[in-house]
Amino acid sequence: MKNNIRASLILLLATVVLCCGLYPLALFGVGRLLFPSAAAGSLIEGKGGAGSQGSRLIAQPFTAPEYFWPRPSAASYNATASGGSNWGANNPKLRDRVCQQIGPILVYKQGSRSAGAGPKPRTPQQDIDAWFAAVPDRAAAWASASSTGPVNWARTDLSGEAYGLQGEYIRQWANEHPEVLEAWKKSNPNADAPKPEDLVTPFFASFARVHPGRWPGVVEVAQTDGTKVKRIEPVASDPAVHANFFDLWVSDPANRDKAADLEPVIADMVTTSGSGLDPHITLRNALSVYQLDRVAAKRAPSDSEADSTRAEIEKLVRAHAFTPLAGLVGEPLVNVLELNLALDERFPTSAVR
Repeated sequence: MKNNIRASLILLLATVVLCCGLYPLALFGVGRLLFPSAAAGSLIEGKGGAGSQGSRLIAQPFTAPEYFWPRPSAASYNATASGGSNWGANNPKLRDRVCQQIGPILVYKQGSRSAGAGPKPRTPQQDIDAWFAAVPDRAAAWASASSTGPVNWARTDLSGEAYGLQGEYIRQWANEHPEVLEAWKKSNPNADAPKPEDLVTPFFASFARVHPGRWPGVVEVAQTDGTKVKRIEPVASDPAVHANFFDLWVSDPANRDKAADLEPVIADMVTTSGSGLDPHITLRNALSVYQLDRVAAKRAPSDSEADSTRAEIEKLVRAHAFTPLAGLVGEPLVNVLELNLALDERFPTSAVR
């Protein structure tokens, strides 16, 4: 009996030492010796002792116009929360997210009838503004019919219990216009005090009556001391109009010809990856007018150098392109972090316009 117990304990101890100590240590040593960069997280070190700039395996949230943008992330680019959104193609949340992203940046095809023949092409955003203003209560109808966009607008910049400009504006408007609270109480007789997102439908109905054809847009107002503060005022054009009404505008049969003239959007520009951390975009995405043209316009030292700067950046993009598995699988990709670092080195941000 004692011999059996002793043998079992020795076997247990040997297994623990081997599997929990020697084996991981051996893998660590082999990784550090043969693959030092990958074993350290594939970090990219900055030049001149600038420290780590990030991992070439994890997407970074570039949003500035002078940089190439990665794919959207369902994990907010958080490496500890890797995952996809699982939103299907007919999910209103997915449709709203895509429209929020592309509505303010879409362009017409160059030379198309919608873009016009003038030196400065007409934009879809101008047409959306005109379409929005053509019906005085367009915002009220949108707030009444949509289940996602109006609530998201009311919760813009929500942090904990503190609402942003939009939420506070709804509260202030409801205090100054009693019909907003009355309409909400009529639909919710037994509910507690409403939050701004609860009032968003009667708010837009009231706002459209007071300011027909206008939108509560965020504007910057200069103060006497030279500083600027943001507040909400009725405006005729606002990025939020382009984001929230693009889907309705493009679905209107009256705009069928304009929709056909829109420059196509590359799929990986608006869809998340399965991990939410994909560091690559397709070469087609990087070279599209929505990426290359935007970056070139910001990096060009002057208007006269716009074309030459665009050509140089295109060469830089193509130089960083690769096809997985030695060209056997998929289409050419570009690592966004590596490309943006090379972009900063070749076209310093100090020259960004």
